[in-house]
Amino acid sequence: MTKRNKAGKNRRRAQRAATQPVLQRIQATLDVLLHPRQTERPWRYLPLVLALAFAARAAVALSGDFVLHPDEIMQYLEPAHRLVFGSGVTYWEQFYGARSWLVPGTVAGVLLLFDAVGLGQPSWYVGGVKLLFCAVSLAIPAGMYFFGRRHFGETAGRAALLAGAFWYELVGFAHKPMTEFVATAPLVALLALCIRPSVDDARTVWTAAFLAVLTAAIRLQYAPAALLLLGIVFLRTGKRIQLTLAAAGFTAAFGVFDAVTWNGGLFHSYATIIRYHLMVGPLRTDESPAYQFLLWLTLAGVGLSLLCVAAALRRPRRYGFLLGLIALVVLVHSLQTHKEYRYIFAVIPLWILVGADLAARLAALGDGRRHLAGVAAAGFAAVSLAGILNALPYQDRVYRAWSRETGAVNFVRNQDPIFPAYRYLARAPGVSGIWQVDRRYLNLPAYYYLHQSIPFYDRFTGRGLKGNPAAVSSRVSHIVSAATGFSVPGYSLEKQFGDVRILRRDRNEPPVRAWLDHLPVVVTNRHKQIMRRIHPDGPSPPANYGIRFADRERP
Repeated sequence: MTKRNKAGKNRRRAQRAATQPVLQRIQATLDVLLHPRQTERPWRYLPLVLALAFAARAAVALSGDFVLHPDEIMQYLEPAHRLVFGSGVTYWEQFYGARSWLVPGTVAGVLLLFDAVGLGQPSWYVGGVKLLFCAVSLAIPAGMYFFGRRHFGETAGRAALLAGAFWYELVGFAHKPMTEFVATAPLVALLALCIRPSVDDARTVWTAAFLAVLTAAIRLQYAPAALLLLGIVFLRTGKRIQLTLAAAGFTAAFGVFDAVTWNGGLFHSYATIIRYHLMVGPLRTDESPAYQFLLWLTLAGVGLSLLCVAAALRRPRRYGFLLGLIALVVLVHSLQTHKEYRYIFAVIPLWILVGADLAARLAALGDGRRHLAGVAAAGFAAVSLAGILNALPYQDRVYRAWSRETGAVNFVRNQDPIFPAYRYLARAPGVSGIWQVDRRYLNLPAYYYLHQSIPFYDRFTGRGLKGNPAAVSSRVSHIVSAATGFSVPGYSLEKQFGDVRILRRDRNEPPVRAWLDHLPVVVTNRHKQIMRRIHPDGPSPPANYGIRFADRERP
């Protein structure tokens, strides 16, 4: 060995030796913040509680339909239906490849499965998709339990499990395919994993890497929290190289998946949507105040969340880790001008974990004050029950906020009658063309619920039909409208759902003008202008929403 090589080897050895104390101090700090502990076998009633949690989620999911935000259908459910069944509205995100296929691809897999066994109808697959996401959401209360018992103790873990199983927001939105809700499941699972007493086995390392990358891939804004948790695993494990290679491999796999599904470069959809938001952000100046998320959190839980956080601030060593995660999620989303409460969904299980330990500590007090834990549990249950019944004060302001929602979110009652109307049209005989007079595609159940390969006009694509009964008769067999007194000569009331009326053409002739395909394209001028700046060589949206008639008559 030459003197130069020997000197270099000695220098590297000295550097490693110098870093050891630093790593040891970091690990010691983590042990103070995380205080992981060895625990006994999991609670024997854990499977039962999770089964009840699934039953509660399934009950809400199957009791009817409501939309928190149009993105639920236009970005996830409708693309899946278009992929599997060949009909569906294409919105600008799909037209330009600005959204990952991870979630809609999962939905498409369920649709394929149902279709393969002869159940490819909305009456079957809509509920099947909901139940799938209900099952995925069980990772949240399960992760809360394992984190709570390792971080605080078994009593706190059980309290967190029960609270996570039945808190109304975690129950009411469990079946939603939106990225905030879906990504929270692997994030909470990673939270529980990173605090294991030992993270040195290969399975834990690979699982942690996968959960972190999956969380970020589903919802990019949760990447900082996921990377923080992955970093904790990195610092606590002795298999750092293996963890790094696993995370890099999973990241590359998701990048390739995105490139293949959009026929573009690596991470095509992520790069596109980031560039889009960088351009559109300045146009949304002062859309929401900086304190907006805190206001929504306060209203959604009648102050319980802020009460838990305020109490936790008195013991930063015990709750500092969770408080830091809460602050990180809120801060990341506060940097963007456009805010919606659903964006910080991951905060909900975090503040509930804090509250669970506070309740457990109350239960551990002397007999004179132990009843306070029971009062706290009863209050929590009362708020949750009122929440699922939409009976909390100012609750409607939380979910409607400044977003483009179709109406107030009602979990189990007073739901939007447009959904049963389209469920009816999906199975009604003689439906050969539909005109929704008073709503846009993005505020409709769309082909995912309609599931008929027929012409389907909304408020904009059907503008030329107004005041022209002959044109209406030649284009649609059914008209849907909630406008009081709306009528068209030659059409009579067939069915009514709430204020939504379905009118049917009195005569079956002449045949309704058919479309060549059933793929309307919705791209506004604003989106087109922005996307031209991002992808100058990108496709141009078709004229007339891409509607082409099978005959040669001019539309």
